[in-house]
Amino acid sequence: MSIITNIIYYIVPFIVLLGVLVFVHEFGHFIVARLLNVRVVAFSIGFGKKLWSRTDKKGTCWQLAAVPLGGYCQFLGDGDASSSTTDDTLANLSDEEKKGAFALQPAWKKILIVVAGPFFNYLFAAILFFGMFWVYGKMVYPPVVGEVFENGAAEKAGISVGDRIVSINGKEVSDFLSLSNEIQLSQTDPVEIVVERTFETKVRPDIVSACANDNRKLIGVSGTRMTQEVTLSDGSTETKETVLPIVNNVLPDSPAQKAGLQKGDVLVSVDEKPLNLFKDLKQYVMEHQEDEIAVQYKRQISLQAHLDEKTPPGEEKSAMPRRRMLGVKSVPDLTVSEEYGFAEAAFAGVKETYDITAMTLRGVWQMITGQRSGQDVGGIIRIAEMSGDVSKRGGFIGFIYFMALISVNLGLLNLFPIPVLDGGNLVIFVIELLIGRELKPTVKDWIFKFGIVIVLALMVFATWNDVVHLISRFFK
Repeated sequence: MSIITNIIYYIVPFIVLLGVLVFVHEFGHFIVARLLNVRVVAFSIGFGKKLWSRTDKKGTCWQLAAVPLGGYCQFLGDGDASSSTTDDTLANLSDEEKKGAFALQPAWKKILIVVAGPFFNYLFAAILFFGMFWVYGKMVYPPVVGEVFENGAAEKAGISVGDRIVSINGKEVSDFLSLSNEIQLSQTDPVEIVVERTFETKVRPDIVSACANDNRKLIGVSGTRMTQEVTLSDGSTETKETVLPIVNNVLPDSPAQKAGLQKGDVLVSVDEKPLNLFKDLKQYVMEHQEDEIAVQYKRQISLQAHLDEKTPPGEEKSAMPRRRMLGVKSVPDLTVSEEYGFAEAAFAGVKETYDITAMTLRGVWQMITGQRSGQDVGGIIRIAEMSGDVSKRGGFIGFIYFMALISVNLGLLNLFPIPVLDGGNLVIFVIELLIGRELKPTVKDWIFKFGIVIVLALMVFATWNDVVHLISRFFK
């Protein structure tokens, strides 16, 4: 039964994931080639022996092959599935066929066809994110600490349950996912963490000596003035001033000073009554001149945390057993879903795609500059493992999100300027466009061989990491 379960949770999701993403990528090349009158001879999902094939009216052979680890678009004039072209191959084409041969197209057409693959991966990811956000909303786990792991970096730094993490090394944290990403990509240790902590103190209004002309009993704080321009119904604007319940000044020897209030504290409530404006506090104090009142406020605190390389408790067999950790969990009952309209969901989908790209590029740059270990580089085995883990724990929505995430990474990887990848071909075609002629065949041949070496080296390195990872996961 366990074998059948593993097939359902690991092999099937992996084949679906890779098949869909390869189809999207290659379809980008295909459809743009068709639009530019470049003939596509074969469109294959997978390599090796044909399992199924069908030739359409325009001569393209659509096929499924036995090894589902990629795919290709083969253009007219290509010597093989890798799109290598020889003079002999082109010489056998008629004059009419040469008009549709990829190798004989102007550089600008080649550029558009090459870029279309990664572009469709990005477009597909943005559409998936858009669909999830529009239908389900966006689940946001606020960066509020619900649990602090014992002997973890957070506990040692002084982070407490209920703290809201505001920033990591000066980078704003909007939710728990961005918190996790910043921890993983932090380049320094210790890291500078700013938390917002909620306090409560009790004060009794009293005469404040600093206010000699005021016989009222006060607590001794002033609010923060804010001015903003407001557009009126007739189209004109006016400047409106409001005073926010943010402490701007604490009078010396006042009840507020004795209670520990400081400049910058955000006054949240008084006797559990929310404060929207500073005048709400003033009014309440005037009405309770003889009473002791409870003031709840928030304060930002700067801390330093030395990050640990650990496995999260209860996740010893997760897809990434060991990683840099702060040692905190979010508060589950504070999880909220942001509902989006059509336009808002579309914008959020594009933004999510951009944020994943930016985060990935930061990680790659850190690996290149030696600031980050190369152990995070994974290959086909890692993708299969993670797709299974996600399908088990995250269900359908988790799997769709993971598919969008991998689609972004596939598009980005193919844009890297490595020969034999789309990005490497793009560089060659841009050079040819600028110089107004094709590079010499011998130059292209050496570039191609160099690219093959790099890609094979990366594949060996990624596979080695995957194997080591699996051994540490199942046999530790």
